[in-house]
Amino acid sequence: MNHKYKILFDAYHLYHLPQFDPVIDLLAQDDRFELFLSTSSEIDKGERELALSIMEKRPGTIIKADTEQERSDIIRNLAPDVFICGWSRYKIEKFIPDSTLAGMIYHGIGVKPSYWRDNHERLDIRFVEGEYRIQQLRDYGIQTDLALTGFTKLDPLFHDNKDQDEELIRILDLDPGKKTILFAPTFYPNSLEKFGMNLGVLTKDYNVILKLHMWAYFMDRFGDIDLKPQLHLGYKLAEQYEHIKLVEPEIYNIVPLYKLADILMTDASSTIYEIIALEKPVIVNRFLKLKLSHIFFRSRLYRKRLNDEMNRDISKFCFELQSPKDLPSILETAFKENDQRLDVIRKYQKKMLFKLDGQASIRVRDRILDRLN
Repeated sequence: MNHKYKILFDAYHLYHLPQFDPVIDLLAQDDRFELFLSTSSEIDKGERELALSIMEKRPGTIIKADTEQERSDIIRNLAPDVFICGWSRYKIEKFIPDSTLAGMIYHGIGVKPSYWRDNHERLDIRFVEGEYRIQQLRDYGIQTDLALTGFTKLDPLFHDNKDQDEELIRILDLDPGKKTILFAPTFYPNSLEKFGMNLGVLTKDYNVILKLHMWAYFMDRFGDIDLKPQLHLGYKLAEQYEHIKLVEPEIYNIVPLYKLADILMTDASSTIYEIIALEKPVIVNRFLKLKLSHIFFRSRLYRKRLNDEMNRDISKFCFELQSPKDLPSILETAFKENDQRLDVIRKYQKKMLFKLDGQASIRVRDRILDRLN
């Protein structure tokens, strides 16, 4: 085959890469495609430098520029056959000609309001993780072509990555004699600050992998919210307590950590719906009286339905922590009783995640080829 399809993966933020990685790995072995990678020039300097350093180790040609205008000009002149984004909250029409197939593999799942709002009119196709999501998007009036593929980000869970798993265990220096908690708080509202230094005492019988939101490393503020205390507390906990391991941003993908963990603890996060692929117990911190959406919908009716729905879901298959001091007892309960909830967990697997077979990336590739042909 002489002609290769040029496909560009535009990871605007570093946390868009995990859902691209399995597709990149697949297409790198397919001589029908020529790969290009890029990230925004407008994000934090530290995040951008890290993203570019990671991309340099990936297959494909990196496109970078000092300004978004320059970057968009380079990509537009490249005229890729396919442009894949992780969200569409920027002027993607300036980056690509009309002939380019524009697709989106979204970076999160669950019922976050941003998932519905984020649908640029230039998008030709969205690769969707489950039938439930497709129905919700249609109900919200989304007319874009929706491809039912499963969630590409989770494909590595169903492949043998033993060497990677062992390397992570070595890097994190986990005690093999202890069960492991993966604590992945959101950037706001954030339960880590409510635990404070007492987290070390409450979890002394476990390994704790502390995975902060990427923005805690690269943003001092989010609007009027001060994010610096989260990072400072994370470093202080890791310094004082040997069993707490703070994950540095170079480990940008949480998926390999799911495999190492025995249990997940989180706030209002799509990780809740991701780790159910492995049927592991989940503790949701409720003591912040969280609304499980960061931004309200304008429609009160739709907002109420989303919040009520996610709250119902969580109470059925997660374990709810009402006070930080109760963490030791809720951990015991979760490990003892999770098996009793497997039928419900499997129900939500089917609801949220299409075909947990490690082949979502193949379905993405095949749908791209169908559209190109």
